[in-house]
Parts: sequence; C-alpha cells; structure tokens
Amino acid sequence: MEVEWPNVILNEVTELRNGAGIKQQHFSESGLPLARVSDFTVDSIDLKDCNYVEPEHAKKWSSHYLKFNDVVVATVGSWPPNWSSVVGKVVRVPKHAVGAIQNQNTCCILPLTNVMDQSYLYYRLKLKDFAWHAANSAGGSANQARLPVKKLGDFRFSLPSLSEQKSIAHILGTLDDKIEFNRQMNATLESMAQALFKSWFVDFDPVIDNALAAGNPIPEPLHARSEVRKTLGDQRKPLPEAIQKQLPNRFVFNEEMGWVPEGWDPVKLGDYVTVKRGGSPRPIHDYLVDEGLPWVKISDATASPSRYLMGTKQFIKPEGLKKTVMLKKGALILSNSATPGLPMFLNLDACIHDGWLYFPEKTLYGDLYLYQLFLVVRSELLMQGNGSVFTNLKTDILKNHSVVKPSEVLMSHAEGRFRELHKRSLLIQEETGSLIKIRDSLLPKLLSGQLRITEAEKELADAI
Repeated sequence: MEVEWPNVILNEVTELRNGAGIKQQHFSESGLPLARVSDFTVDSIDLKDCNYVEPEHAKKWSSHYLKFNDVVVATVGSWPPNWSSVVGKVVRVPKHAVGAIQNQNTCCILPLTNVMDQSYLYYRLKLKDFAWHAANSAGGSANQARLPVKKLGDFRFSLPSLSEQKSIAHILGTLDDKIEFNRQMNATLESMAQALFKSWFVDFDPVIDNALAAGNPIPEPLHARSEVRKTLGDQRKPLPEAIQKQLPNRFVFNEEMGWVPEGWDPVKLGDYVTVKRGGSPRPIHDYLVDEGLPWVKISDATASPSRYLMGTKQFIKPEGLKKTVMLKKGALILSNSATPGLPMFLNLDACIHDGWLYFPEKTLYGDLYLYQLFLVVRSELLMQGNGSVFTNLKTDILKNHSVVKPSEVLMSHAEGRFRELHKRSLLIQEETGSLIKIRDSLLPKLLSGQLRITEAEKELADAI
C-alpha cells in the first residue's frame, strides 16, 4: 500500500547554490581543482583531467568548496535520450573531490538539516521524475540544454519524515557501499594481474633473478631493475623451483626490441594469433530490435566497471547474423575504433560489429595473456593507428606487432595465475550486478512509499 507523504517544493527544503564563475585567466598548472560538468561521471566526480585554479584566486570562492557527499546537479548538458551528459544529471561528491571548487553550470543542493537528509536527497533526485523535470524545464539550443536554477528548484515531490528518510537512505547507502567495495576489489585484482604480467614478461624479473644467481652480466638498461631485485632479498616471491630452473639466466640484444631473455626470440603476434574484425549489417537501424541478438557497442564496454561485458543495450534481428560475427560467452575482443585498444571479455553470446577485433585461433598465447599484453602495449599500438576523427587500430598493426616469445612453461604457469584472478573478478562482478538490480528495484518503491522499510530491510539482509 502506497503511503501518503506531504508534497514539498525542492527550493522550500533546500538551498540552491550556483557554481563559481571563474575566468580562464585564473587557471593554473596547480592549485585547487575545479569540478566541472565535464568531470561528472554517472553518479560521481572524476578529477583526473580537471583544471586548477590559482591558490590566491581560489580563496575568493571558499564558499564554493565542495564537501563530502554534497549533491550537485548539471545545469548545462545534452537533451534526452543522451543520458551520459544530460542536463539535470545528479552526482555526489566523493572523498577525493572534497575541497574542489564547484564550477559554473552546476547547482549544489544543500538540504535544510532539520527537514531533509542529504543522502535521501541524492537518491530522491536520482528518480526519473526529476530527470524529466530537468529536461522539460530546460531551454537552449538543439545541441545544448540549459536549466535555470529557479526552475530546477520548482521540482515537487512527496517527502517522508526525517527519520524515515534516514532509514531509507541507510538501506540504499548500504547497497551502494557494497557495490563500491566490490568495484575496489576488482580494481585490486586488475592491478595484481597487471603487476604480475609486467614483472614476468616486461621487466623479466625471473630471468634477472637467474642471471644474478649465476653471476652473469646484467645489461645496462636493466641495471635499475636488477638493483630493485637485489634489495628485495627474501621478500622476493620466486617461481616454483622446477619452473625457475627452466628459465634462461642471461640476456641477448635484439635490434628491434633491445635486451631480451636468451631464447625468448621476438616474433610477430600475427604468426601465433589470428586477428579478425567483426561485421555490421547496414544500415544498422534496419536491423535493431527491442529483443534479439545482443549487439555489442563500444559504449557497452566503456560503461563496464570491469573486464567483463555483462550485457548490451541494443539487439539486432537474426536476419543480420549473416553480415556480422557472433561470438560465444568468454571470448576476448579488442576495440579498434572510437575508444581503440580496449580489451574486454564477453560474458554472454553476442554479435560484434567491425569496430571490434577477435581472435578465433591461437597458439602459445592464451586469451588471458593477450588481455594483459593489450593493456601494456595499448599506447604503443595507438601511436601507429590513424583516422580522420578517431584513431583506428588496424588488424595489420596488431598482426605485425613484435612481442617476445617466452618459454612455454612460464606462459602456462602465468595463465593459471591469471585464471584464478579472472574467476574471482567474475564472481565479484556478478554479485555487483545482482546488488545493482536490487538497489534499482528498491529505489523507486522505497521513495514512493510503495515498499515499507521493514520489508526493504529484509531484502537487504538477504542480499548482503
């Protein structure tokens, strides 16, 4: 049964603060970060590419320093359905953005503390009715929507008591905390896999260890790394002795790749891996349907928080299958346009267009090794690409890329280690997907009063 809560207007229960109008002449290489609309992610702020404001000038805008969990709305953006940059997007200030200056074209919404809970405010504005209020209240051009702050504040909604708000926010916040914890866990697993790959196949640590033990010379470019290995002493985590003994203990010089382990001769990747492109039925809009074969877009991959592509937003008719490529769950793909060089694993059977590469046949190099390799050589590959708008990663570039050919025993051991991390990452991502579904299901029901708090608490207990 839906609960009747009193209706309020947003500007009656909050204060609305426009962003700071800082002129470009006050930008600097360092200083206080400036949080712009372009720094907004789906629900947070990412300052890795932000502008900075001169420290002295920044003092004039101290009233616009952002605090943890502040709720900020974009008052400039695109029109629906371009939701990634839509006007009215709502984000919450993360810890790393505390102290950043709120830029113009944003509105910070500060709840009146005795009336409205800050976390509840964030979740309330995440509902679709606010998104449509923002879009319908905006003006501007065909390419850019602009939302006046006064109209933003006219948003009407029902508001439960403060204690109910806190309880609802606690339930949703607990789910979000677990989702964020899982994201960090997967990021840690990715770092572990990449560190392992770099140690064994880029820095050649096991071979350096053997060379040091044998008293063989270390080439000058590897001196710094060998010193690191020496200082680690007993903290080194050597390979199993049976494997370590089979690895070389000296380096040889190669004109193309420099110093490499003896016997790890450079080869062309295409000699061991078949590289093919996906395909696209055209015009694609004639084949798109609401239900059909999953159709992988680059945006599906860039939106994924992990190495797995768990689903697609678009589908195509079965008639399009003759002109595309359908891959099985578990396949490794690599983007070659738009955001080129991005490796992903499919977690579903899906069709890929010609903006993706795939690898149907392989000898020596496994998918998990290739995934790590592509991450390491991505910038190197892109420097060889070309395109009028985007850099394209052509199949020939990948086929002709030179790589070392490590000993098979080490490759096999590495695949085993990578597989452990790969499986753990998938389990975490699947759990995260379930938690997101639960949260997105509870969100509208709780905030409309359709679901009682006690019922939601039971669902939460079952999920966590």
